[in-house]
Amino acid sequence: MIDPCDHYTLDLIGGVRKKPGRKPLGERAMSVAERKRRSRELRRNRLQELSITVELNREAQKSLDKMIEWWGVSKKEAINRALLIACQSQTGRTGMLFDADPLFLQPDSGQKPKRRK
Repeated sequence: MIDPCDHYTLDLIGGVRKKPGRKPLGERAMSVAERKRRSRELRRNRLQELSITVELNREAQKSLDKMIEWWGVSKKEAINRALLIACQSQTGRTGMLFDADPLFLQPDSGQKPKRRK
């Protein structure tokens, strides 16, 4: 009778003991360089799926430049914010494109600001 917990004793009737670890993808195990090259290629493909290339007309480019100047962020961040605000405005929430402070979009606490004398 074979002990299911014993992975080291060879089976006299059966075949050879299995090697530990994952089976190789090809005929042999990949080297470290091959594994890293494959990892970089897979990551590059995933990032390309997430990226998008867009052509803007002049008016849209001017608006994007205004948003970048107003918010003081990169093009990527300005586009992300504008899309989120546009989506929120379409779903019933009000969006303001040129709001300098993102905290302004949060609901009021109900307190009025104190006046200085």
